[in-house]
Amino acid sequence: MSPLPFPALTGPGRRSRWRRSLLRRALTAGCLVGAGWLVVLEVRPPPPPIARVVTAAAPVEAGAVLTADDLTTSALPADDVQPGALTSLDDAVGRRTSSTLAVGETLTRTRLVPRSPAEGLPAGLVALHVLLADPLAADVLHPGQGVVVFPAPGGPALARAASVLATDPPARGTVAGLGADGTRGVLLALPPEEAEDVLAGHGGLDGPVVVNVVAAAAR
Repeated sequence: MSPLPFPALTGPGRRSRWRRSLLRRALTAGCLVGAGWLVVLEVRPPPPPIARVVTAAAPVEAGAVLTADDLTTSALPADDVQPGALTSLDDAVGRRTSSTLAVGETLTRTRLVPRSPAEGLPAGLVALHVLLADPLAADVLHPGQGVVVFPAPGGPALARAASVLATDPPARGTVAGLGADGTRGVLLALPPEEAEDVLAGHGGLDGPVVVNVVAAAAR
């Protein structure tokens, strides 16, 4: 009969039996550690999914046309990504901003001037551009904000279900946030019947539609 391998472990002596007992204990401890680690891996939640979004790489003024140097991409947990956040630089480069951007701020679609009045317009609404009786009001309005429209000379509201699509950016080099001719406008989304009321009741149709726009409570 050929001898068993590893005689130090398989031999009949007391020292061999002690070594076998020690080995069994070590193997048992290793199995317990491995089982515990598997339980930890099973119970521990997986890392949250990551999304890459477009963010400002430098301060950006309202009305600026975005370049590649203005932008970068940043990794964020998917649950923290703002609605409408852009994920591709190609979707932002060449677009004009509707408000200022701070370094690291996520760029969303509402921070861009629409390519056309109908871009992003909800069904059943129309877009109407009006001039603001107080041009500086454009600095406190933002896309998505609900507003009430009043005639410039005063009087009852012309529209109560309007919301801001975009505000006219100030021309570069102008003072106090005004356009080159001292005017600023706002692009509104509103029901067709209210758009007709604004056009018919702003005080005359012999020139630009000039109105007062007042921020409304959230609807």
